[in-house]
Amino acid sequence: MEPTLLIVKEDGSSQEILLRKPRVVVGRESDCELRIPLPSVSRQHCEFVVEDGKVTVRDLGSSNGTYVNKERVEEAELAAGDLVAIGPAVFALIIEGEPSNLDVKEVFVRGNVAVKPKKHAGLTGGAAKAAAALAGGADDSDLDMEMSSDDSSMIDFDFDFDDDEEEGQPDL
Repeated sequence: MEPTLLIVKEDGSSQEILLRKPRVVVGRESDCELRIPLPSVSRQHCEFVVEDGKVTVRDLGSSNGTYVNKERVEEAELAAGDLVAIGPAVFALIIEGEPSNLDVKEVFVRGNVAVKPKKHAGLTGGAAKAAAALAGGADDSDLDMEMSSDDSSMIDFDFDFDDDEEEGQPDL
């Protein structure tokens, strides 16, 4: 079994990652195998586990949750074509080349889950703004504002891969 994650961003860009390791941790910390450095992603957000011919995603206590086909899960066994949302990224699972004809823009629309910025409980005014700045998120006064789809903070993010690339794909 060769499971592959198709990672899709809102702008339609994508990348395929072959899951070669039995455990791949996704999060914003530098020691995660798959890094999404955004405040809506927890330090160690979730993990993909490949074991006994199965692929499982397990939430690692993330603040904003891990979603499979738009349903929040603690743990779920995945099937080919399932969509996993982690922060602003959507992952489609491909097993043995199936599904073979994924439209990346459709994958993003079908799998994306809007995540609200974290509130800074008990803080108001300048203290809330300072906490938001430190956390990289919005303060309470910004929570009701709708961000436009062309806001680069919502769609532009990088994935850092610490492993050497082989055949254009990092080993995970």
